[in-house]
Amino acid sequence: MSDINIKIDRDLCFACGICVDRCIMDNLRLSVAPCRQACPIDLNCQGYVCLIAQGKEEEAARELRKYTPFAGILGRICSRPCESACERKRAVGDGAVNIRALKRYLDHRFPDITRQIPEIRPATGLKAVVIGSGPAGLMAAYELRVMGHRVTVLEGRSEPGGLMRYGIPQFRLPNSEIEAAIRSLEAVGVKLEVGRQVGGDIEWEELERNYGAIVVAVGASGLVSLDIPGHDLEGVISAIELLARVKYDMARDLPGKKVVVIGGGNSAIDTAVTCVYCGASEVHLICLEDPYEMPADDSALTEARELGVIIENCWAVDRICRTPEGRLELSLKRCLSVFDADGNFAPLFDDFPGLYDVDADMVAVAIGQTVEPSSLPEELFDSSTGRFSYDKATMQSKQNAKVFICGDCAQGPSSVVEAFATGKRAAESVGRYLRGESLWYENDYYQVKGLVTEYLALPERAVGGPRQDASLLPPGKRGLFAETELVLAPIEAKREAERCLSCGRPFEFNKTCWYCLPCEIECPNQALHVRMPYQVR
Repeated sequence: MSDINIKIDRDLCFACGICVDRCIMDNLRLSVAPCRQACPIDLNCQGYVCLIAQGKEEEAARELRKYTPFAGILGRICSRPCESACERKRAVGDGAVNIRALKRYLDHRFPDITRQIPEIRPATGLKAVVIGSGPAGLMAAYELRVMGHRVTVLEGRSEPGGLMRYGIPQFRLPNSEIEAAIRSLEAVGVKLEVGRQVGGDIEWEELERNYGAIVVAVGASGLVSLDIPGHDLEGVISAIELLARVKYDMARDLPGKKVVVIGGGNSAIDTAVTCVYCGASEVHLICLEDPYEMPADDSALTEARELGVIIENCWAVDRICRTPEGRLELSLKRCLSVFDADGNFAPLFDDFPGLYDVDADMVAVAIGQTVEPSSLPEELFDSSTGRFSYDKATMQSKQNAKVFICGDCAQGPSSVVEAFATGKRAAESVGRYLRGESLWYENDYYQVKGLVTEYLALPERAVGGPRQDASLLPPGKRGLFAETELVLAPIEAKREAERCLSCGRPFEFNKTCWYCLPCEIECPNQALHVRMPYQVR
């Protein structure tokens, strides 16, 4: 990275990229930090973290708002791919910067900024419809409305929000945050219609006649079956169904019961914790993975253990049967490995099933979801796979040019932030389609924006101590409706933000500087200095 003519103060630079945009000689490029590279929605994580460290918290909130209107949701349940890529974790070894907690902190301190209603572009007169109101559908609808299009969201259930609404407990994501997201869409003029099922209340042909583009974001609400003897016995229930029942006060009758949860992800942990809060006397969680492979969030695992959940690692359920006393009995077998040499999911079991038996009053299965057979036209699906057939770069259906697929129904079950990302990508393509432009126009984001993936981290810049995790409610105060994870205090947030190594930065790429100075003049933080003779300046 060349610094012949341009000097960057890394303590001030927050990698906003304004200097790259202003450089009329095409001299500058922006080296993107690994956290931002890993973020599915391209949040400038380094930017708002560095501004917090500088004590410029309102500016940090504005930087965060530039990239997402859903900071309140992401600050609570984002799967943190940015933290997995954090250079501090790799090079220094004392834990990634707690980027998610800092996002939550900014949203808590400055909601008027992080939830600010954006300016809507002039009305285009063009219309789009979004089928589904989960994270992908909400993001697609928001982005299209900001472009100036008229947008209608159709939701088959009685309340919007998708899996966020009925599959995530309130101690993880309060309903108030979902309602706030819905209000933000209504505030920008998105029309939301609930209880509207395509193929039932409204016909597909009607959508094709009335809208210029159709976004399919129906999620993956189908349940993956255990496919073992006894999987359909009474008392064996899907985790998602159990969470929905509890959330809507239809099933909290677990006092004194022993529950077994099958799975190792966040949904399994949420189910186990929910059962504890509902009065279960004993909760076991059985998963294939060893403790270091479990996909569940570390803080959620800590919470479950604190509440007494017994985690049984490296076991698989071989069969479920009914005992003479009427209880459920699970016969387990050892799982020797979960993934093959190429990292593919390929569990390997031992040859001696029945080594360990567990009895239970109820079994909750949390091993994944799939796309349910849909009432949408068969032409949208690949006959060989049964999945939607679409272009992964543009999200456009291969069978119908005005249809775009996004969210879990496109890529399979994933995280909320991944769903947001596909919704945003679909909206970008829909916008181009409605304007009659090529869907590949500006599709190479990095090249168009002058971004590069190479970065120069300096571990010697590391200050502060180990990672600061957000505090949790004391176990005795936790419950179904109290948020377990607390917000960082201001001093904690600043201390955590100061741990950032500031990996990203602008640099000279073409070495064509003519000392014209727009980059220096327009730098919002006075972080860039053009090296030039004093007499010339």
